[in-house]
Amino acid sequence: MTVYFCLSGLKGKRQTPSLSGEAESFRMATGRRTQSNRVEKWRGEMLRAIASFLLIFCASQASAQICPDFFRFVDFGLEGRDGVIYRGGPIFRAESLSGQPLLLRDRTECLGVREVSVDGRGNPIPVVTSIHYSPEKTNIDLTELRVAVVDDTEAAAEKNARVHRAGLKPSDTEFTRGANFFCASFKESLEMSCQLESPYPGNIALVVYCDALQCTMPVLAIDEQILVSAVWASGGSFLNDPATAGPDIFDKIKRIHDFLSPLSAALQRR
Repeated sequence: MTVYFCLSGLKGKRQTPSLSGEAESFRMATGRRTQSNRVEKWRGEMLRAIASFLLIFCASQASAQICPDFFRFVDFGLEGRDGVIYRGGPIFRAESLSGQPLLLRDRTECLGVREVSVDGRGNPIPVVTSIHYSPEKTNIDLTELRVAVVDDTEAAAEKNARVHRAGLKPSDTEFTRGANFFCASFKESLEMSCQLESPYPGNIALVVYCDALQCTMPVLAIDEQILVSAVWASGGSFLNDPATAGPDIFDKIKRIHDFLSPLSAALQRR
C-alpha cells in the first residue's frame, strides 16, 4: 500500500517564546481562528471532492433506459472498439444465492444496448452503469452501497485522495498509523480521513472520510472501470480515539468485500 504523509506533521512543534497578558490572549485567539479556518477549508474541500466525484455517476444517466420488470443478474457492459457499449461485461447478482432480492430496483441505472444476454431461465440480463444494494440486506450496518462503472477508477481514486493528502500538511493535524491504514484528524474537530489498504489487487488509493455523523468511501476500485462506494453511520464516538478508527474502517471495508465476492465470478478471481 502506498501511504502519503508529511514527516513534519509527525514531529513536535517548534517552541516559541512565551507571551504574557493581552499579547498571549491575542496569540491564542488568533491561533484558534487559524485552526478553525483550516478545519472549515478542509471540510469544504472534502465535500466538494465527494460532490464532484458523484457527478461521474450522474453523467451516466443521460443514456439510461428503463430496466426490465424482472432480472436476476446485471451486466456492466463491455466497450467495443467503436466506442459502443455491448453486453459481455462483469456480471453481478441482483439476488442472493437463495433467491432473495438484493437490489434497490428503482435506483438501478440500465443502458439501452442492441442485445442483452439471458440467464438459464430465460430472464434478461440488463446492461447497467450503476446498482445500489439494499443496505438492510448487507448486514454490515451501511446506509448506502453502490457498484458503478466509470471511465477510469484510478483517476477517480486520485481525485478523491487529494483532500486527504492536503490535510496531511498542517502542523495541527494528528496522525495514526497501523499495518493497513494511515489516518489524519484535526485535534479540535470531529473530522478525519484515512488511507487504507485495498482488499483488491493493484495500488489504487483508497481513502475514507469521516465526520461526527457518517463515514463516506467514494472510491473502492475493483478493476480499471468498476468501483464500489459506500456510506455508513460513524456514531462519532470512535473519532475521539483515532487509534480505533483505522481498524474499524478497515474491518468495514473487508466486510463489504466479503459481501460482494459471492455475487460476481469476476470478484472471486480477485
